[in-house]
Amino acid sequence: MDDISPKAAADESLSSVSVSALWSPKQLVFRPYARDVKTEARTQSLHVFVKRPLVSRLTKDIVETYRICNPEFNYSEDLNPKQFLTTPSAGVLNDGYDNENSDLILSVNGPLVNSETHRRYIVKDMLGQGTFGQVAKCWVAELDRFVAVKIIKNQPAYYRQALVEVSILTTLNNKFDPEDKHHIVRIYEYFVYQRHLCIAFELLDANLYELIKLNNFCGLSLRFVQLFSKQILYGLALMKDAAVIHCDLKPENILICTRTRPPGVKIIDFGSACMEDHTVYSYIQSRFYRSPEVLLGYQYTTAIDMWSFGCIVAELFLGLPLFPGASEFDLLKRMIKIIGGQPPDYVLKGAKNTSRFFKCVGSVNHEYGSQTSSYGRSIYQALNEEEYEAREMKKPSIGKEYFRHMNLEGIVKKYPYKKDMKKEDLARECQLRLSLIDFLRGLVEFDPAKRWSPLQASRHPFVTGEPFTCPYKPAPESPRLVNST
Repeated sequence: MDDISPKAAADESLSSVSVSALWSPKQLVFRPYARDVKTEARTQSLHVFVKRPLVSRLTKDIVETYRICNPEFNYSEDLNPKQFLTTPSAGVLNDGYDNENSDLILSVNGPLVNSETHRRYIVKDMLGQGTFGQVAKCWVAELDRFVAVKIIKNQPAYYRQALVEVSILTTLNNKFDPEDKHHIVRIYEYFVYQRHLCIAFELLDANLYELIKLNNFCGLSLRFVQLFSKQILYGLALMKDAAVIHCDLKPENILICTRTRPPGVKIIDFGSACMEDHTVYSYIQSRFYRSPEVLLGYQYTTAIDMWSFGCIVAELFLGLPLFPGASEFDLLKRMIKIIGGQPPDYVLKGAKNTSRFFKCVGSVNHEYGSQTSSYGRSIYQALNEEEYEAREMKKPSIGKEYFRHMNLEGIVKKYPYKKDMKKEDLARECQLRLSLIDFLRGLVEFDPAKRWSPLQASRHPFVTGEPFTCPYKPAPESPRLVNST
């Protein structure tokens, strides 16, 4: 509900009575004070009211304040001036319903209506905006709850891709996860309003990036990292079983769900998702979470989501991205430094963009295994900055170094410990960090064929909580889905 100024409201009421004889509102903001209100009733209400801060009572709770003074006070939101949520808010397309960017112009308390079911979604706030369109927080009186509605831009390309998202999520929800146990966002319905495809989802809470930011980018405790990792893996296992690739897994697309105890997480935003047998786009995944095979232009599978997942797990612990590359050259350079090694030769030979980042230092015509030449060394060597600049005719953007150590073991082991930790807690933390390093090794693996599947990763001691005694060797993949608990 919008804030209302008592003075402005009173002035409006006064002017409607004494100044303008040509206009009067349908409903006065104020009604006469009811002098017959029982004193004990007012006292009882006031007793509850005074517990709230004065500023709150005089701003966002002003309507309730008036009702406490006079229970017959009546207020209509229709008298509020229109508050636009979409920027820019000038209607220039689609008969004035859309702005210059083909976004539907949203305002507070404006409706989104499903013409088939006649269900009304009353817009209350803006949750986010992107290249696809907008996401609004809406109230549905019929359901007595808030939901999130994604309003797609009024353009054919965005409309078609949004239908893919609807199809994938509907399949995941109804066919693969009807009991809502695998931490995938629930889709309620979709409809067209003013030529815009609207998709209604369950409303969740903050995303993992916001949680990290709230913690001043210091990272979360390993207990939470383990919990969130386990739940995300449930979702990834389901997606792999359905042959769905998310294509944009990152902290912003994993939201906290506080309705559960303990709080859980859910994977959202399948707007870039595709089926594994229909990989159309090559420019996918946000840069910090982009897999080597996507960066190099190689064919990709659900394994790219496992790479992104590994980057997310590391960031949850560190508070900062593991590979904060300022460019694709910088990204690949950081991968090679931190992980050690480089993508296998079979990937480099088959990728479209290899020549942008590597030079050939051996024969590509001889028979070799998946990794190296017959001499046991790769026939490809990564370009340095000077070689890249000469080849691409531009300097590569290089980002800031956030970690004192530039190898995975050093980054995790030397990350600051909490102050005043007990000896036994410190020993437990050290052991957990060793387990985390081994866990990450299986996720941020250059070779997509060797990268762990969700099921294999879910059996690692870091996830199961079992003691970590030696490097984990995953068992062969089983088609059985992980059961959520």
